[in-house]
Amino acid sequence: MISEYLGIVLAGILLIGTAAADARTWTNALGRTFDAEFVRLEGNGGAIFALPNGRQFSMPVAELSPADQARLSGGGRILQHEVIAASFGSPWPREVRLDGPVGSKVISEDQAAGRYIYESPGYRFTCDSRLTDDALRNFAVMFEATRKYSRGLPISLGAAAQRGGRLDILLFGTRQAYARAGGPANSAGVFSNGVVLVPMESLGLKDVGTGYSLDIRRHNMVLVHELAHQLTPETYFAPGARGWFSEGLAEYIAITPYTWGCFRTDVHGNVVKAYATARGTGGTGGRAIGNEIVAPKLRSFLLMPYEMFSGQNANFNYAMGLLLTHYFFHMEGGGKATRITKFLQGLHAGQHGEAALKPLLGGSTYEKLEGEISAAWARMGVNIRFGG
Repeated sequence: MISEYLGIVLAGILLIGTAAADARTWTNALGRTFDAEFVRLEGNGGAIFALPNGRQFSMPVAELSPADQARLSGGGRILQHEVIAASFGSPWPREVRLDGPVGSKVISEDQAAGRYIYESPGYRFTCDSRLTDDALRNFAVMFEATRKYSRGLPISLGAAAQRGGRLDILLFGTRQAYARAGGPANSAGVFSNGVVLVPMESLGLKDVGTGYSLDIRRHNMVLVHELAHQLTPETYFAPGARGWFSEGLAEYIAITPYTWGCFRTDVHGNVVKAYATARGTGGTGGRAIGNEIVAPKLRSFLLMPYEMFSGQNANFNYAMGLLLTHYFFHMEGGGKATRITKFLQGLHAGQHGEAALKPLLGGSTYEKLEGEISAAWARMGVNIRFGG
């Protein structure tokens, strides 16, 4: 059963080192660029790359720029700090779209064992029930679009454990099966030990006799939220970031407007406001904490232990985390994301707790930052009072 398969998946992930492939822009010897994911080196001096649509191709390493040849030396390892340097400081994307169709395939469908395995270019999703062709197609597009969008944000996402170049998703036909595999009670999905686990009912999947079919009108924010966690570097779960930022970031990615392979960034914050304070755009769901918000003192909130953050006030805390994350991405410093970039770079350098938060203050105090956050959101009609 799929619950037994989870142990196999986790064991495989624990064997993976830090040399997982990362998507980036490559330059050839003539100065022309292309976006692709490095897959492996060949014995004949070639390198295999995968385009965003999943198509793989080979080119001689000698035809790459000297800098890219150097990055592929040493067995094809792309060092994490090189990925970070390439990501931070890039322009914030307004739109990220998949280029061309995304291939997906059936690996196995074993009804007797209750194990169904499917793959898209970057994901392997294993289910205890069959998926219909429409669900498989829609999931493949959503998975790959989420991965491309996350990696397109200038905050160094995309570092995640992979098996055979793919990330693992486990889907369950019943909540009982989800719980047996480790899914927390009353949760809509979870990211654990490098794997995303989601019960099918959270995704709007229904059994239509020939398998589970997907309602394409649903955005499936639950799944995108957990996919975002899977693409988040481990350092972003350190004290000082775990909670307000790790969940705020996943919320930010999950509520980004999405239509068939295309994410359009909510730079102005209208979707964020609707989701955090009300029931979302078009009444599609939201945290609904209202426009008059009484929040804890900022320092306490940023350092809140995760057990408390995800406890009885989780709905409010997730909404506040989203509001703060959007503020640092798009409101602070004229939308240049300077402070949050330094904060994330500090996390990568091993900082955590209060020391990691210093860049967010901009050399001032928590009280001053509270006022700046309140003023920025007040211009959007959201009144935040800290420490009330």
